[in-house]
Amino acid sequence: MKTSFSTSNSPNKAVIAIHGWTGDVTSMDPVTKSLKLPDTLWIIPQAPFKSEKKGFTWFQGNDKIGWEVEKSLVLIQSIIQDLTHQGFKLNEIFLLGFSQGACLSMEFMIRQDYSLGGIIPIAGFIKNKNNFVQDATNNSKKTKILLIHGNKDEIILPDESQKSFKIFQNLGYKVNLKILSARHKVPLKARDLIHNFIFKY
Repeated sequence: MKTSFSTSNSPNKAVIAIHGWTGDVTSMDPVTKSLKLPDTLWIIPQAPFKSEKKGFTWFQGNDKIGWEVEKSLVLIQSIIQDLTHQGFKLNEIFLLGFSQGACLSMEFMIRQDYSLGGIIPIAGFIKNKNNFVQDATNNSKKTKILLIHGNKDEIILPDESQKSFKIFQNLGYKVNLKILSARHKVPLKARDLIHNFIFKY
């Protein structure tokens, strides 16, 4: 399941908004509205796995039995294919993920044989850092990365984005990290950062 809307009749950027753990297709609506990005087609998918608590999850399983994520990766890939068929170039497509959605945006992007316009992981982390480094492809390394994290986040500590920053930097990606005054959420102060990241280049 997914929804979409455009902020103009002729959008020249496409942003896939990826919700966090226990979210659903409506969870990113407030974020997409508050960012007020011009000339943008928003696509908001819902994770394919039901969470044990409520809502949905992009990763199913646990540390003992392992994690299933293939359905989530295939879903994001199919959305990108649809967008290219609609006429968007890969460098006009962005992933914006919050919390678990930030994790998925990073895990997806580094494994592709192409680069996107950029990804914006907000309040996320890289779980298996050794596998992450091994799986990163050379063809994905033109994807720009804007990491955002709140300095008062007690659910996923800002240290995680600092670790991610170092990993991306060592791998050769063009990455920037912004720590803002916020808890575990998408900070309103991030609006200008995100706007410039998508439209300035």
